[in-house]
Amino acid sequence: MLIKELLLRLDNSSFVAIKQGDDTLFYSDWNIQSKRISEQVELNLSHNSITVSLFLPNSINYAVAYFGVLYANKVLVPIGIQSKESEILSTLKYCEVDLIITDLQHSDFIKNCLKQYGHKINIFIVDTNKILQINEGKEFVNKTDSISLNGTEDDVVIMLHTSGTTSNPKRVMLTHKNLLCNVESNIESLQLTAKDKVLIALPMFFGYCNTAQFLTHIYLGASIIILDSVFLPKQFFLIVEKEKITNFTGVPSMLLMLLDYRYSEKYDISSLRYICFGGGKMPVEKLKQLIEKYPSIGFVQTYGQTECSPRVTALLPDDSLKKIGSVGKSIPYVEVKIFNEHDDSVPRTEIGEIVVSGNNTMKGYFKQSEITNQTIRNGWLHTGDLGYFDEDGFLYLTGRIKNIIISGGINIYPEEIEQLLLQHESVEDACVIAEEHKMMGEVPIAKIVLKSNITSEQLKKYCSEYLTAYKVPTRFDFVESLPKTYNGKIKRF
Repeated sequence: MLIKELLLRLDNSSFVAIKQGDDTLFYSDWNIQSKRISEQVELNLSHNSITVSLFLPNSINYAVAYFGVLYANKVLVPIGIQSKESEILSTLKYCEVDLIITDLQHSDFIKNCLKQYGHKINIFIVDTNKILQINEGKEFVNKTDSISLNGTEDDVVIMLHTSGTTSNPKRVMLTHKNLLCNVESNIESLQLTAKDKVLIALPMFFGYCNTAQFLTHIYLGASIIILDSVFLPKQFFLIVEKEKITNFTGVPSMLLMLLDYRYSEKYDISSLRYICFGGGKMPVEKLKQLIEKYPSIGFVQTYGQTECSPRVTALLPDDSLKKIGSVGKSIPYVEVKIFNEHDDSVPRTEIGEIVVSGNNTMKGYFKQSEITNQTIRNGWLHTGDLGYFDEDGFLYLTGRIKNIIISGGINIYPEEIEQLLLQHESVEDACVIAEEHKMMGEVPIAKIVLKSNITSEQLKKYCSEYLTAYKVPTRFDFVESLPKTYNGKIKRF
């Protein structure tokens, strides 16, 4: 099956597909609207173009454009609307994009960004059905043969951001097989049905939301409710009560807000079966308090990676207190092992690298065959995370081999921030590391060796010009030197 067939087979469904505020989209109308967009996609691409970018907020428009691109048999490249100009332009060029789909609200920003772009590109404004051509006299960006589409389940569907600098924005290539495997695993793990109703608050372009919430409920023909405001406990409980939400997926910072909320007893939340969470540290004591405060809700701690489509394990409600602190066991059709530095499996209770095998593991990194081969070896995807199995086979995370900082469920890659800092004339050396944070789990801070005088506020303003807000270090510490290894690499820890 191909992902677009999830929606095509619901062509005659009269069920509500998506609600966003006062707007409602039925499955049958969704098909019609997406087919209209697919026509525009096909008309406004160069003959050898394969990728189309979405620059849209969580919305019905995002959902319609998503399948419009798939109906045109192209590959999705979502870009977060918080992204800065340099991040957007580097992604468009690296991913060889000729068409970007946005809405009227964001169209002026995109037009201004693209004035600095060195290639011809088209903008489709989804809510006005209008096409704009930018830099008309120039050529479209050069294409490589990095992706070929053959109409099979091994074709790439979407390329999701995972890491890299603005000069090398690494993207994970996920196929129809990858995504459908994870969707079916998620459904079987949680015993979801067409009667379920999901509330989406996470960014829809996150791997976590894309599969476990968005595609999973389309597969079932179930209803999706999009939170069209910032996440606040009062708003959350109002929607759960009004829409009879059955499941929700969030990050630890959201759950901590629910724990602190004093008025939850005012609302009828009896419909809510599951709250799934992952993407960062959840204090065990706080989790215990949360489970005790909301006994009618099954809290499901999960573990995953974008490279795994993304879900790998789940700690189901029956074990949530008995094995608190664990991320559970592998979900159906996914195999997890712990390897040592020689890629040999280790006994239970011994710490090593978490490796994953299954149809959910990515095709690879776009235009990064060397890094792909380093990550996937002998059929096992090496996550870069450290952990161990207890005697009962439950997985526990203990650390990371990679330098990722996870803040509010969002991956931050220190190398990207360091590269920007090192371009500043006042900075001699820089190291960005994680600092624990009560609400966000971790936040980035920067250790700076200066060439000349500059203030923390000036550096923060500089970073804010080029980086999405969550990547900007919360603190700048000025130091005389940074500790390094014998071969000159910074000792981050």
